[in-house]
Amino acid sequence: MPNWKKHKRKSGMSTDRVAIVSLRPTGLAFNAQFVAQGKLDQYNRVSVFVDATSFKLGLKFHCDASDQDSYALCRDGGGRGMGRMAQTQTLISEHSWISALAKMKDTKVRRFKPEWESYDGLWVINMCPSFEVKVSHKSEIPSDATGIYRYVKGSEIVYIGRGTIRSRLASPERKEWDFDVIEYSLVSDISNQEKWEAYWLDVFVSENEKLPLYNRIGGKKA
Repeated sequence: MPNWKKHKRKSGMSTDRVAIVSLRPTGLAFNAQFVAQGKLDQYNRVSVFVDATSFKLGLKFHCDASDQDSYALCRDGGGRGMGRMAQTQTLISEHSWISALAKMKDTKVRRFKPEWESYDGLWVINMCPSFEVKVSHKSEIPSDATGIYRYVKGSEIVYIGRGTIRSRLASPERKEWDFDVIEYSLVSDISNQEKWEAYWLDVFVSENEKLPLYNRIGGKKA
């Protein structure tokens, strides 16, 4: 009997008929649906505002060439399509959580639905913490660091968790766990820790159809 397993797309164009902002290693891309919804074809520049504590970007589209902090909008791919692109390498390089997210191979975690916030006059995208801090020993982790974290063995993620990162690493049941690297993001709010832990567990299960090794052993539910 055939043992069918559905192929999981990790790249390529989205089939969504909704507005999408995509984070790429070289910048931000705005799909045709967003161009139409936001009437972005009326503008040739975008200014970007950052809320690092909430992992959000705010986008203000305009035609003010005197704004030296803004980025030029161009056609995505240089073709005749409706999509737009802004080469935001400086933004990406200045923020480690954005840079780490931009490098992730799975494009689904780099695609966001923009929301209009009239109070600020911005299109806002809710991004996510991306395990941007990488260490190999607990001594490199501040004792009061809290957030989400994962343990990695080679190229395999073997655990995803949340809480006080250094003290959790010292838990007795983890002494025999085998991993090389600890990757984490600082997230102070407990409810946000819970939200992002669940998010990344769901992403892992979606890609691998199982929980990470030590999440399974510990009985953690996605």
